Amino acid sequence: MRERSLEIFGNEKRLDALTATTLFAPGRLTLATLHAERIPPPLAYEQIGTGGTVLVIENSDTFETIGSLLTTDAGHVGYLAFGGGFAFEASVARIAKLKGVTDIAYYGDLDNDGLTIPQRANVSALAAGLPPIRPAEGLYRLLLQKNAFGVAPTKVDPLDTELRVSWLPVAVRRSAADLLVTGRRLPQEATSKILLQHNNSWRRDL
Repeated sequence: MRERSLEIFGNEKRLDALTATTLFAPGRLTLATLHAERIPPPLAYEQIGTGGTVLVIENSDTFETIGSLLTTDAGHVGYLAFGGGFAFEASVARIAKLKGVTDIAYYGDLDNDGLTIPQRANVSALAAGLPPIRPAEGLYRLLLQKNAFGVAPTKVDPLDTELRVSWLPVAVRRSAADLLVTGRRLPQEATSKILLQHNNSWRRDL
């Protein structure tokens, strides 16, 4: 899209701005009309097994930790991908180019952003014909057992909280909701390498 934007406007980012305006409202101008295509950003990943699951990790340290542990026993995980925060909302579409993917699991921080990212990414995933993004339940369960609470920038409104936690497994929604409405958070780094080495419960759904 940016190459086409440069051709038309002399500015590679002009179309990015215009697509957010009413000019591109339903029934009006489309990228296809302009012979333009939105290109998703690259997705960093490693193939670590032969299974059909892509496990997406939000942050880099946890990506390295889980990758090192899955190297010896990957279970059903075929690919380990680095989400990189909100970039995953668009880069998720790249998973469509990976072979044999039947399942996408996500593990991120337990906070407002960490729960918003996979839900927004789900929209792009479904548009690309991918499986829905599910929570890596075992990892979230283990994270909630840790007393490593941090302070969130703000408390989350109760109604917004219900939307955020609706993506999580029913069994952990209430605990996660309590975090958000009280202005606390749990960083995924709390599930350290030592913990994951000694508690294999996180592998059950992977």
